Amino acid sequence: MRLLNLKTGARPVIVHAQGGHGYKPHWEAILEALFAEPPADSPADERLTVITCNNGAEGMGLFERSLDRLGARYCVAGRGVARWSNARDKPPAILEVLRKVETPYVLYADSRDAIALEAPALLLPRFLARSCRMVFSADMMNWPPVREFQKFEDSIPGARESDFRYLNGGVWIGEVSFCRDFFAEAVRTPPRAEAAESEQGILKQLFPRFFPDVQLDYRCEMFQNIGFVGKPIFRIETGPS
Repeated sequence: MRLLNLKTGARPVIVHAQGGHGYKPHWEAILEALFAEPPADSPADERLTVITCNNGAEGMGLFERSLDRLGARYCVAGRGVARWSNARDKPPAILEVLRKVETPYVLYADSRDAIALEAPALLLPRFLARSCRMVFSADMMNWPPVREFQKFEDSIPGARESDFRYLNGGVWIGEVSFCRDFFAEAVRTPPRAEAAESEQGILKQLFPRFFPDVQLDYRCEMFQNIGFVGKPIFRIETGPS
């Protein structure tokens, strides 16, 4: 199953229904189409490790289900962490698993609300075509709604040409060595008071410091955030590629 972004012509590999809100009108149709298709093994790339965070809480594991149907291998961080807080627990859990990764590249996606439509290996050539070391998914909403974050992210070349222009930490890909440094700094950075339980404020504090080595997927060529998207800008494509 594939998803075509009709505005950019891109077919993203990872779809993320970000946020705790309920405005995700495309989500159920995408899930239904994906899991209606029979499982199929997909090509792997030995240069890429796929990771996620899952402490075993209720509702977790959707991303892993989507990977299982593709026969894709992955590593899970944060197992057994009680009373999980994204701000407190997610950066150190990611850093811990990054220190064990032996491949040169790594892909992360949230366990609860992200899915792989096709083989994660398809993302690596798209990432390597970029002149940077890490790429986050791009969101329509600046959250937490801190003016300094929006001002910086609006100022980046390419942002004004996209409806998706704000960093979202739920999906990213990068060089393992660089991502280790990035998340080591994330562990040392306190969250913003505007979103005390979220790592989003931490990552958005780091973005200006690590730019342009860190960039966003403005055209949704790799990742598609669908929260807050009401317009019919997607076409679901099923059957053989």
